[in-house]
Amino acid sequence: MDYRALVTEENDTPEGQDQTLSPFIQFDTQEDQINTEKQSRWSHQKDLDDFFVRVYQYHQRHGFFCIILSEIFGLVQFVFIVSFTLLIVQCIDYPLLFRSTPVARNITHKIHFNEIIQSPQQCLHQMNLLTRLCIFLSIIYWLYRLSRAIYNLLSFYNIRAFYAQALDIKPNDLLNMTWHEVQQRLLIAQRTHHLCIHKSHLSELDIHNRLLRFKNYEVAFVNKGILPSRLRLPFLNDIVFLTTGFKFNLRLILFWGPYAPFDQRWHLRQEYKIYSQREKLSKQLSQFILLYGLANLLLSPFIFIWQVLNLFYGYTEIVRREPGVLGSRRWSNYGRLYLRHFNELDHSLNQRLNRGYRPAISYMNSFVNYSIVEMAKFISFTTGAILAVLILLTVYDEDVLNVEHMLTTMTSLGVVIGVCRSLIPDEHAVFDPEQMMQLVLAQVHYQPDAWKDHAHTDYVQAEFGQMFQLKYVYFLEELLSAFVTPLVLCFHLRRRSLQIIDFLRNFTVDVQGVGDVCSFAQLDVAKHGDLKWFAPMRPKLSNATDAGITNDGKLELSLMHFHHTNPDWQMPKQCEAYLEKIQERAVEDAQGSSILQQSMTDMQTLQGQRSFYSDPLSTTSLHNRSVISKPLINTALYSPSHTTVSVLPNTSIVQNSFLNGGVSKADLPYRSLAQFGVLSKLQTQMFDMTDPQSFMSSLAPIQGLPGAAQLDMNVSCLYMHELRHKYKHGEYEDLEHISEDQNDESKC
Repeated sequence: MDYRALVTEENDTPEGQDQTLSPFIQFDTQEDQINTEKQSRWSHQKDLDDFFVRVYQYHQRHGFFCIILSEIFGLVQFVFIVSFTLLIVQCIDYPLLFRSTPVARNITHKIHFNEIIQSPQQCLHQMNLLTRLCIFLSIIYWLYRLSRAIYNLLSFYNIRAFYAQALDIKPNDLLNMTWHEVQQRLLIAQRTHHLCIHKSHLSELDIHNRLLRFKNYEVAFVNKGILPSRLRLPFLNDIVFLTTGFKFNLRLILFWGPYAPFDQRWHLRQEYKIYSQREKLSKQLSQFILLYGLANLLLSPFIFIWQVLNLFYGYTEIVRREPGVLGSRRWSNYGRLYLRHFNELDHSLNQRLNRGYRPAISYMNSFVNYSIVEMAKFISFTTGAILAVLILLTVYDEDVLNVEHMLTTMTSLGVVIGVCRSLIPDEHAVFDPEQMMQLVLAQVHYQPDAWKDHAHTDYVQAEFGQMFQLKYVYFLEELLSAFVTPLVLCFHLRRRSLQIIDFLRNFTVDVQGVGDVCSFAQLDVAKHGDLKWFAPMRPKLSNATDAGITNDGKLELSLMHFHHTNPDWQMPKQCEAYLEKIQERAVEDAQGSSILQQSMTDMQTLQGQRSFYSDPLSTTSLHNRSVISKPLINTALYSPSHTTVSVLPNTSIVQNSFLNGGVSKADLPYRSLAQFGVLSKLQTQMFDMTDPQSFMSSLAPIQGLPGAAQLDMNVSCLYMHELRHKYKHGEYEDLEHISEDQNDESKC
């Protein structure tokens, strides 16, 4: 299939510009000559992938000055960690510090720092071979980071000039601009400066394919079950192994390294596209993976030491101050890939997962091991009693602190109490796992089909726990990763080399002006759509297996999400047909779908907020509303000044809603509902009902209201899952007879 971007006449030139002009016309005026020089500076970028990535990073890292600080502090922090560790390991006279020798015990005055810190000559004399080797490797690594920092600063200085000259964005304006606004100016800059030589203009999908070329492959590997590695350990459930170190090695093997299948950022080696070469390439890839595994094995002691130092310096003080932090949770590396849409940028993924964090916490807390709770209550009571007595003694006489190990004992007791209390659930909480899972699904958008109506089971809880892992589990995985990663590379990933080769060959397409990308990332529902997810047609070129179809509605939900985050994207006709079919079914089910009924309530809530926004200086509206303290249902809102505004709707309406997200500084590119969203169709079709007593006719349109667009995406996602569930149970048997569309215009 030939993937080509749709070109429309209205997109060839900026609005209002004379279409007869060309960026290569020679101008006579001095000002036009200067403009021509600026164009030539940015024209025909050699590595457009790297250029776009740096443009995106420049925005996300808040400009050139913040990048300078980040690079400098990163280098200084590395020097501090190495030097401070060397100081405390080699250069302190611990027998004198602890008065453990007869000579030290005879000292009556207070010991000063200059007495316990040895001279540099003494430190060097006492160093063993392992310490010297660590210092040597640290120096080499620091020099590498220094050279990379200098290169990055030079590159970002060039990007700074690009923002100012080509995009007309001054440094002071950058902080108040969303990425969507930067991207729109980038599309215009392509027409003016011809950043890409192979196309007259770029689309939003082209930019995302370049920014996320390799990330889309990673998402596809996880979706098709090729990655991550699942380890079977005795007495434990299957462990999903996808640590940061393993991900780094995987990217070196597949994308960045000297023997990677991609010889350039945008080109898959030609031999990987030939079927007859698959066995040979599989053996080569297996050998390369073995070499990487052996290299990791040799470096594992040094990697482990570095991991220990990072965790020790970074989290010891936090654990002492907040012991419960070890019992908190985070989205795992595997969860971030499983829940990521195709063509979803990092900031969009982070905002979406942040909105789903609190409902995910509530869901996991709904599973209580009461035997552990009883033990935690007992330990908390006994340690609390001991700590209370020690505190009273220190209040009565501070000399108690001079008792040997007294501070250590009191600190340890405080940590134990904090951990135990984090294991004891709130006695006033009422848990509903099915409701909590629906809350999570509204924000994160994905869950396996087997989880439907089984959210209360231990199996689903364990599976979800692999995506939403405890922090102490994450710390242990990262520590052990230095030794486990070589084993996984040598004995597990090597077995999948043929699967990786076949996947790269079967699901890589060459897109004009973009290069080789994962075919799933083109959002082609005609080729990779799943009929069970209400696809408008059966996939063409269908095989006996479902190898070419994404799992869990990944392609369909990604299409809906990309449309919501890029509403100006001119999607192919087949994509429009699919989304229109979803809208038509939503109109038919508006009165019978519990999800759509709930969305109507939320629409009424947003409509009731219109007066609050229409008069920002009005204090009457503000005083007549109450602050929402519910952590799961705050609405993410967007104001014209790109700041976060907390709107205060009626809590009796919103408190049971599962459609709203948490308050955060969202990078929303739109002011109104997306054209093909479920709520946009309901609004246009049902708000004009003539019956004055109708519930729908009593609601005003919600176009432009903050929170409406995010609500639209959440409703669309949940409704698509509902359609999938109904189809699975035979409620939509007519879908079996959907005819195939033979129109060639369905190509993406």
